[in-house]
Amino acid sequence: MRKLLLSISIFLALGSFANSQAVSQSSSSLSATTESAGSSSMSQSSSTAEGSVQENMEVEQEINSELSESLEKNKLEGVQSLKAGMKTSSIEGGFFARTKAFNIRLRQFGYNFFLGKPRLALSIPVDKSYVLGPGDELFLYVIGNPPGVDLSKINRLVVDREGKIYMPGLGVFYVWGMTLGEAENLISKSLGTNIKLTVGRLRTFPVYVSGEVRRPGAVVVTGVNTVIDAIMMAGGIQKSGTLRDVIVTRKTSKGLKRIHIDFYKLLLEGKPIDMKLKDGDVIFVGSIGKVAGIAGKVKRPAIYELKGDETVKDLIKMAGGLLPSSYKYKVIIQRYKDNQFLEVLEGSLNDKKFTSQKVQDGDLIVIKPIIDIPENAVMIGGYTTYPGLYEYKKGMKLSDLLKQDLFFPDSNMKFGLIERRYPLGSLPKYLTFSPEDVLKGKVDIELKPKDKITLYKFGETKVVDFNRVKDAFVVEGEIKYPGVYAYKKGMKLSDILNPDMLMINTNLYYAEIDRRDPETLDIVDIKKFVPMNVLQGKEDLEIHKLDVIKFYPKYVYPPVKVSGLVKESYYLPYHEGLKLSEALSSAKFAEDIKKLKVEVFREVSKTKSSESLQKAENIKVNAESGKDVIRQNVASIFLYDLLIKKDSKVDITLNPGDRLVIQEVKPKEMVEKVTVLGYVKNPGVFKINEKTTLYDVLKAAGGFRENAYPQGIVVLRRSVKEMQKERIAKAVALMKQELEKEEAGVMQSDLTQDELRARQAAFEAKRRLLSEIEKVQVTGRISGIVVPYDLEKLKNSPYNILLEDGDKIYIPKKPSSVLIFGEVYNPSAYVYEKGMTVKDCISSAGGLTKDADVENIFVIKANGRALSSQSKSSIISWNEEKKRFVWGSDSNDILNYKLEPGDAVIVPTKVHVPVMWRPLIKDVIQIMYQSALTVYTVKRL
Repeated sequence: MRKLLLSISIFLALGSFANSQAVSQSSSSLSATTESAGSSSMSQSSSTAEGSVQENMEVEQEINSELSESLEKNKLEGVQSLKAGMKTSSIEGGFFARTKAFNIRLRQFGYNFFLGKPRLALSIPVDKSYVLGPGDELFLYVIGNPPGVDLSKINRLVVDREGKIYMPGLGVFYVWGMTLGEAENLISKSLGTNIKLTVGRLRTFPVYVSGEVRRPGAVVVTGVNTVIDAIMMAGGIQKSGTLRDVIVTRKTSKGLKRIHIDFYKLLLEGKPIDMKLKDGDVIFVGSIGKVAGIAGKVKRPAIYELKGDETVKDLIKMAGGLLPSSYKYKVIIQRYKDNQFLEVLEGSLNDKKFTSQKVQDGDLIVIKPIIDIPENAVMIGGYTTYPGLYEYKKGMKLSDLLKQDLFFPDSNMKFGLIERRYPLGSLPKYLTFSPEDVLKGKVDIELKPKDKITLYKFGETKVVDFNRVKDAFVVEGEIKYPGVYAYKKGMKLSDILNPDMLMINTNLYYAEIDRRDPETLDIVDIKKFVPMNVLQGKEDLEIHKLDVIKFYPKYVYPPVKVSGLVKESYYLPYHEGLKLSEALSSAKFAEDIKKLKVEVFREVSKTKSSESLQKAENIKVNAESGKDVIRQNVASIFLYDLLIKKDSKVDITLNPGDRLVIQEVKPKEMVEKVTVLGYVKNPGVFKINEKTTLYDVLKAAGGFRENAYPQGIVVLRRSVKEMQKERIAKAVALMKQELEKEEAGVMQSDLTQDELRARQAAFEAKRRLLSEIEKVQVTGRISGIVVPYDLEKLKNSPYNILLEDGDKIYIPKKPSSVLIFGEVYNPSAYVYEKGMTVKDCISSAGGLTKDADVENIFVIKANGRALSSQSKSSIISWNEEKKRFVWGSDSNDILNYKLEPGDAVIVPTKVHVPVMWRPLIKDVIQIMYQSALTVYTVKRL
């Protein structure tokens, strides 16, 4: 019997598809308005009625032929819809990523309601309001016996494609568009008797479902089906589709009408949505709008679609309201901010401002349970031997509860947490403390009713929610006591780092602090420090809230090994950016550093030819692992260049596991070099030996180019630079001693206040001068070298000096100007004119200022040589002003000196200093101006 009923139901449901095809084929020829049945309809030929009967018979045969195929299709579609409804959508996945910590998985609300495949019922009772159309089957019941009319054989009528029914012997009636009651009245009046009409098999017609449904397209329905039935037949609404604004477009006599449906009124409020479908209806399901999730202690946690003006209170109402166990004083909202980051807001449901705020797209509201702590108790939980409730007494302190027996051997004695909600209804506060300090009596905290005290195990960091707990920092890595630490203002690394914290494998030369943003917990800075320096008091850093202090093992990377001609081989822990000079800084070499080099061996891929590596003697044995490791010589560097000359080009960055072997430099490998730049034909780097002279190198450089100015040659030497530094340092030290003696003498003398202030001003000026002298940057120039344009004349000249390794030689372009520095009104460069004197140059610069030291004016030649009035170039000289010969030189001699291109005139400032300062200051000033002139000359190359 069950099989028979099932077959009949499937037959009726699936057969509607064929009937709808017949209806749709004729729909184009149907009129938009139903014509009233009149006398003209009675005159239609009987052939029309017979055609209608024949047509319906064909439809029934077509239904029977498709029954078997449609049965299997119907089953498959139902199963697919159910499976699709169980899949997690991208919206649900996003919320689950945020609720996973709470062990909550939220689903989108309401979508399962539309799953399944409803039956297409063709034979169900309808009321008098049912609208007739093509394909409806009617049964006629006659009440009484009308005179002259035999209706006994007319009991089944079918509305044909043109919307009419045929009654043999009585005529044709147009009923399309009429209600069942209207058709019943029409036929009764025409027959002159009382009749009753009922609908047998309902007609079917297509409606179209589009948008976010699982199977968009046409579905076949009857006039009693609703929008919900059509959506179910289309597979239901996808979770990317809206439930709040489904649109039905319907044709009316006035045009298209758009009807908006909010299914939440049905799902949440129980309001019926029983709008019957009509032929040609189009149902559109648009994309889902804004959504928000609510989790925790509510009756129906889920993800709900918003219309745009819902508040926190409205969302709680959607979720069915609060559970009795809901804690209304702490509600959390996770909210996306400007599509950049996630922020956390907290509030109370007693706060109208909080509950009336609008819910935003993507919000997640979490309502937590009430903490079941009695009013007269506090709780101890977490990693403790005796968790549970403890009686609260007024004035109770943390030390009254925390005793040594509450802790395990591996308990975190550096961090504990108090969660406080006092007074009732206030937002929670989080107080951190150090159990160790409480037990020692260094720190104590007064407790409040319902306080929750949590203790932790050392090493546990993930169990602490740093979004709420801010007065804490973390220590992790290769250290004895890793874990969370209670933060106190002003704490430094030295407060937590002591020898007891160290392990055998702790890296004492490298550690880091990840500094985090308190709001986002993102790392905003990384501070590096040397633990050994902290332990020795050489370095210290202040700890900030939420810092993560990281200690590393010695050999977090394979170490760098130093061996060979050193007094003791050693391993060096590798860190990122380790330079060769740093790795060798603590090495004690067995020989003179000038005779040594370092060979750098590096592990390489074993895919390289082992034969070539063996030839190069690059195979080494890794003693730690006992396995052969292929290493290749990647660099050979002279220690003199690296450690003495401090050449940055050879100070390479090392890799983890590099091997540094110190070896003796072979005689054939010892190469000394000088650099020649400027106006020579072949500038570059040239090899030299202990007999190479200036002439040899300039000859190797191809001689001078056109416009070269060998008279202004610049030779820079490292040994001279060091000597200049030493000379200035000694001069400054001597002048400081003299200044201190002079100040001491003045303080003991009997001077008036005005005289004392004048002397103090003079002392201050001298100190400023010393400060400027200490800042002098020397160049190491060898001054006074005279190089003729004809190189052959230099060969046997006393200026043909022997060169040293590292010398730098500059040949400038012939200058067209002279320089003037110091106390003139416009110090600058001036065009050189033949016969131009120092006096002429000063005049071009606007003359001397009132602070000019006329007696000590001097000239620095382009080759670095200095000339002054005190430089006695001859025994007898002519004085132009006095118009006579004089012995030696006077102050006017330098003013009459004829300059050459590239010369610099120096007019120093008159400084009143003790006699013994004068030669020292003169030497320093000469070095300063020689350095400035050298820099100027080099820049012009």
